[in-house]
Amino acid sequence: MTYAAQKVAALLNFNSAFLQKNAIQWFVLSMVIVLSSCGSSRIYQGKELAIAYLNNSNVLHDYKEQKVTSHQVRISYQLNNSTKVSGMGVPITERLIATADHVVQNLAVGQQVNVQIGALGKLSKPLTAQLVMRLPDKDVAYIKLSQPGLPESSVPNWCDSQQLGDKVIMTMLSSSASLTVASGTISGISDRPRMTERFNKKAAKNGTAPNGMLDEPVNFVLLHRNMQGGFSGGAMYDVKHGCVTGISSMIASFNDLAQPQRYESVQEALSRKYWSENSKVLAFGIPAKTVLELAKHNDLIKGL
Repeated sequence: MTYAAQKVAALLNFNSAFLQKNAIQWFVLSMVIVLSSCGSSRIYQGKELAIAYLNNSNVLHDYKEQKVTSHQVRISYQLNNSTKVSGMGVPITERLIATADHVVQNLAVGQQVNVQIGALGKLSKPLTAQLVMRLPDKDVAYIKLSQPGLPESSVPNWCDSQQLGDKVIMTMLSSSASLTVASGTISGISDRPRMTERFNKKAAKNGTAPNGMLDEPVNFVLLHRNMQGGFSGGAMYDVKHGCVTGISSMIASFNDLAQPQRYESVQEALSRKYWSENSKVLAFGIPAKTVLELAKHNDLIKGL
């Protein structure tokens, strides 16, 4: 209950003018949110979500874009047919890196990939790393450098819990070190959603099976700036708390959800006039807690 009350207070502080005009409605809303937090709900209320989104999308955090980029690596490898595959990864230690399993779905455990430390306009020389574990049903994989090669500063803080309403930034580096940025608002935590057949058929062409991981928890983010391929495995960076809240796994529009009724708060937020009509895309990520617990459970790192 304390968490929800604090979030309501924060939102009221951001919207004092709105509150003065709607004091009674806000009081009722705050009580609903506080009471609902005592149950199992882990999804923002629609109005609360829309206002958090509005606040977040109006705040610039360019310096954070550089910071989150320095907490990631670029992963790449080449298939036998000369096709180049790439994605992002997030260091857990100076040797161990987490990524999305579908980034390395063409490889078997034991095979090698190249890892490059990223910064805007510059990539380090490739470091050799080995794929040490794949968990396709969770869309998580781990790679390990042959020897410590990442600077200590590249290892980020990982969030202890998901902070609903916080702004997150995601970045992606191309082979030429050009930077693409996406951002959004953490809007809820749920089981991985069931997707429409149309979405699954399209995903199957890329070798992914999103409906095969239905019991796995994900946090989802409503995007302010859209994201496409290449972000997978990268950090979802909580700007307010300065930590990685999850790693990118999947993006989908609200219309791609086979059970949109499970996301009524999102639908409500989308219907409000101060919601951006251009941002109706959700980004789903594997929570930090899941990534770290799997690494610890499988003895990939001691003392985690």
